[in-house]
Amino acid sequence: MLFNVLNKLNFDGTLEIIDYKNNIHKYGTTNPVVRIRLTNKAIERKLFLNPSLHIGEAYMNKELIVENGSIEDFLNLVTNCYDDFISNNSFYKFYEYLSSIFMPLQQINQIVNSKKNVAHHYDIDENLYKLFLDKDMQYSCAYFHNPNISLDQAQKDKKYHIINKLQIDESMEVLDIGCGWGGMAIEIAKSTGAKVKGITLSENQFKTASERAQKEGLADKVRFALQDYRYEKGRYDRIVSVGMFEHVGVKYFKTYLKKANDILKDNGVFLLHTIGQRGKPTATSPWIRKYIFPGGYIPSLSEIMKETQKLNINVTDIEILRLHYAHTLSHWYKNILENKEKIIKMFDERFFRMWEFYLLASKYSFVNMGNVVFQIQISKNINNLPLTRNYIYN
Repeated sequence: MLFNVLNKLNFDGTLEIIDYKNNIHKYGTTNPVVRIRLTNKAIERKLFLNPSLHIGEAYMNKELIVENGSIEDFLNLVTNCYDDFISNNSFYKFYEYLSSIFMPLQQINQIVNSKKNVAHHYDIDENLYKLFLDKDMQYSCAYFHNPNISLDQAQKDKKYHIINKLQIDESMEVLDIGCGWGGMAIEIAKSTGAKVKGITLSENQFKTASERAQKEGLADKVRFALQDYRYEKGRYDRIVSVGMFEHVGVKYFKTYLKKANDILKDNGVFLLHTIGQRGKPTATSPWIRKYIFPGGYIPSLSEIMKETQKLNINVTDIEILRLHYAHTLSHWYKNILENKEKIIKMFDERFFRMWEFYLLASKYSFVNMGNVVFQIQISKNINNLPLTRNYIYN
C-alpha cells in the first residue's frame, strides 16, 4: 500500500527505496537522488499508516537507513510532497481528521502537567544546549538581516529587534514569560536599564539564569522565578514572551492572553513571539509530541486572533518572519554534527539520531510545510506607540 501511494506523488528529486526483500522501488526522475533501505516488513506498513510518527522512529531505530544522500536530503524530499501524500492516502487523511478533533486532549497543560512537560525537554543535561546554541543560549528563532550573518549576531539582532518593538526605557518594569536561560531579560536590563522579572518552569533554566544575573552584576535589575505564568500577580509596563506560547496549548490560549493583558499597566505593551502555522490549524506531529515537546502545539494566526477579539485586546502590529527559523536551525544542525561524538557520549547514538531528526524536521517544516514565526504586538492603549514602524529600525 505504501508503494502504491508513492507512485501517485510528484517528487522534486528521486527517491529510491530498497524494501526488506531487497527490491528497489524508484519514484521521480530528477536530482537529487536519495536512496533509503527499510529493514523489515513492519516498518513498511507503519510508514503507510502513520508516517508522521514512524519516519522519525524508524530513523532513530535504524529501521530506515539512508544509503545515498543524507538524512537532510531525504527530509527535504519527503516534506516537499507531504501534502500530496495526504491527499493520495485516504486512510492517513482520515487519521489527520481524527487527530484534529482530539487535538485539545493532546495538550493537557494544567499547572502540574506544564511543569512535567517542560522538564521533559529543558531539564536534560544542559551541556547539550551549550554545544549547539549561540553563546547566549537563545533557544528560539534568530533574526537574520541576511543569511550570511553568524548565529551569535543573529540572536543579538533578534533581542534588539524585540526591545525596539517594545520601546523599553529605564523607568519601566518588564516581565519575561518563559525566560529560558535568561539572555533576553539580562539584555533588556543591560541595554535599557529597566527592571526585569523572568519566569520559567525549568529548574535548570532558573538556576542558570539566576547565576548569570549575579555574575553580570545585575541582581538589582534582574530577578528570576520558578513560576507558572498563571500565578503572576505583578503589574508591568512591558511584557515579552519568546518561544513559550508553543507550550501553552490551544485550550489555554484565552487564559494566557487574558493574564498577559490583565497584568499590563494602562500604557503597557506586550510582544508575543511564537512559531505559527501559515495555514489552517492542524494537530502537532505525533513524533514531536511523543519525543520532543509533550503538550506542545503550534498555533495558526486565526486561533490567536479569535481569542484577542473575544477579549477585546488591541493587536497593534504583526510581523511574520518566514525563513529566519530555517536559517537558525541550519546553524544548530551544523553545531550538533560538529559535536556528534560528545553528544553520543553524553547520551547515546539513538538520542543523537532523535535530536538530528528533530532539528532537520523542524527546519523543513519552515522550508516546505508552512511554518513561520509570528511577532504579535499587543498594546493596552491604542496610542502607546508611534504611528509608523520607523522606531523599530532607527
